[in-house]
Amino acid sequence: MAAIIGILTGLAMLVFWFGRAAQNAHHITDAANQLSNLPRKMRHAKKTNRSGLSLISDPREAACVLMIGVARSAAQGTVTDAESETIKSLLIENMKLPKDDTSDLVDNLRWLTRDIKQPDSVLRPMTKFLRKTVSGNEAEDLAHMLTEVAITGGMAADKQMHFIRQYRDMMGLNAAA
Repeated sequence: MAAIIGILTGLAMLVFWFGRAAQNAHHITDAANQLSNLPRKMRHAKKTNRSGLSLISDPREAACVLMIGVARSAAQGTVTDAESETIKSLLIENMKLPKDDTSDLVDNLRWLTRDIKQPDSVLRPMTKFLRKTVSGNEAEDLAHMLTEVAITGGMAADKQMHFIRQYRDMMGLNAAA
């Protein structure tokens, strides 16, 4: 009788320890799967957790942000209706954007940059992005568009001309001139 109880106890302990080993093996494979998916999850998180100027992914959007920045560089710090219309017409004429989308784009980018107190602060990230994506001629064309936005209300303000000079310096356009 004692031998039977001993054998049954031994079998019960073996079943228990094999079950524990199987559970641990399952936990290890889960951890390995999570680690193998980590790079994909990090890429996804990096794409979805963007905000502000990091949302800009198109050179036309970056150019529009710079035009809004030069418009805000004027004394009042806001974009007037005339400047907004100039930006829209420049986007339609020079960047071949559909007329229907242009108004939404300008409004969205004005909203996106609404909290930026210093218009000059958009220069560095946008020019860094544009240096990678546009040619020298396109950068020069954008400088002319920025000047058009600046002179929309008459004479360009000193801050607006400073903004344009900084853009030209950062894009390397003054060295060629």
